[in-house]
Amino acid sequence: MAEFPPKNQRDQVLSLVALLGVAAIGLFYVYVWSGTHDELNERDERVTRLTAINDSSKKEMAGGTLQALEAEAARLRTNLDVMRRLVPTGNEVPLLLEQVSSAARRAGLDLADVQPEPVLRGSSFDAHRYKMAVIGDYHAIGEFLSNVGGLTRIITPMNLALVPTTARSAKRPREGQQFLEARFEIQTYVAKTRPEPAGGTR
Repeated sequence: MAEFPPKNQRDQVLSLVALLGVAAIGLFYVYVWSGTHDELNERDERVTRLTAINDSSKKEMAGGTLQALEAEAARLRTNLDVMRRLVPTGNEVPLLLEQVSSAARRAGLDLADVQPEPVLRGSSFDAHRYKMAVIGDYHAIGEFLSNVGGLTRIITPMNLALVPTTARSAKRPREGQQFLEARFEIQTYVAKTRPEPAGGTR
């Protein structure tokens, strides 16, 4: 039977090593294994919660959310169709000018002047502007501008100036009626079919 405490040096060293080993195991348990074990448990619980949330989201996507996404896509398609009707492509600008001329004729006016202005370049749209003039009475000019506002494309009359005039026109003023010259600009927007390169136009 071994004596305790050991008497010789070899047994004392072995006892000290055994004691240090037990102490090291205790320290490892208290400071390393226990903390890591708790952290792993917390991570496991978090993964379980996230998995449950993910599964719930998948069920929602498979259910009513798919119909909501389809409804949103249909609404965006409708908006795109409306925008295509309101904003012409480049080759439709001459047709728009013809529509403006027709709007003037419906009001009993003729275009006295049409001058193109420089195009204002934008990232998604270009703005095409034209200086115009019509001659007629106040009510006919108002009807013409209303006709322009009712066109199926976006055409904006702007910078309107009305001045009395004695210039000849196709119609003659009635007695007591004063003709006016309306000078203004119209602006319409042309959608870009593809975005410009990063360096701009060449």
